[in-house]
Amino acid sequence: QSGSTTVNAKRVNLNVVGKSGATTVVASFRTDDQDANRSGASNLHQFYITTKVGPINVKAGDFYSTIGLGAWSKGEKSTDALSLSTKVGPVTLGIYTTNGGEVDTVTTAIAPNTATDAGTITFVQGTKHVASTTHVSVAVDIAGAKIKVIDNPKAKWTNLSAKGTFGGILVAAEHHKQKAAGTSTNVEQKVTLLHVGGKVGAVKWDVAQYKNKDAAADHNAKFAPLGSMLVGTSARGVTATAAAAVGDFSKILGVSVSTKMAGNTIKAIYTKNTMGTVDKVTGAELIFTRAMSGGKLTANLAKLSGSDTEALNATNRGVRFDVKF
Repeated sequence: QSGSTTVNAKRVNLNVVGKSGATTVVASFRTDDQDANRSGASNLHQFYITTKVGPINVKAGDFYSTIGLGAWSKGEKSTDALSLSTKVGPVTLGIYTTNGGEVDTVTTAIAPNTATDAGTITFVQGTKHVASTTHVSVAVDIAGAKIKVIDNPKAKWTNLSAKGTFGGILVAAEHHKQKAAGTSTNVEQKVTLLHVGGKVGAVKWDVAQYKNKDAAADHNAKFAPLGSMLVGTSARGVTATAAAAVGDFSKILGVSVSTKMAGNTIKAIYTKNTMGTVDKVTGAELIFTRAMSGGKLTANLAKLSGSDTEALNATNRGVRFDVKF
């Protein structure tokens, strides 16, 4: 993590899955030593069923979901949710509804951050209330691109996303617009993501731009542009080397290049950003990954520069090991 602060963290997800024909039931338990509610015992954080009724796909229960490509909302948990979808010719129609409820959050705290002490960055686990909501969606494949429109008339937002590969070049875009509903918690929001990527020889390259109008959509902590480990405090569970969430920025413009060498993947990321609405910062990252011992080892070095908040300018170093079995 940043500065001289060291964080050792572990998280375990245990999925219990039962299947019978087209029906699957999933109970997912989580232990997390960074969360007071999950540090002493496992917590049932997902419990849902998927099945098919005629031509209709059904998913019901408590589960995580993503809107569009995730630039506005990624991996948000809903309780007592119901998702229905069916295909009519080339078009997929869907409806999603939830009763709302309490979900987990991660916020960034900087203390003491005085004139004589830059302070340290810590992540604070918490919860927030998600109101009941319903949205409908239409998706279609056109000329190799998947286009999806999601509309929520009650919350007054519309999300448009498109993704496809053309001549070996990946093109992805998302535009989310929410109209103000006259309350301090439901203000106008506009989030736009553009992403282009490809490969030249053994080198993979990506360019992405994220815009968040007036930094109003500040709730998204799981989206990590370009696979960043400097932005996205809740990406990959919790990324301890992340200095801020994507929603803390009004603009991110960056490029990444990666290549494989002797069984290792080495990735470099450089970004020019606006934190909040006026704080101009740059980001530089080097990420090393290697498959080993049935898992994946990741080591990274990351740094923001130029922030008005001195604690954010620290050099962050991290090592993590992920195992899936």
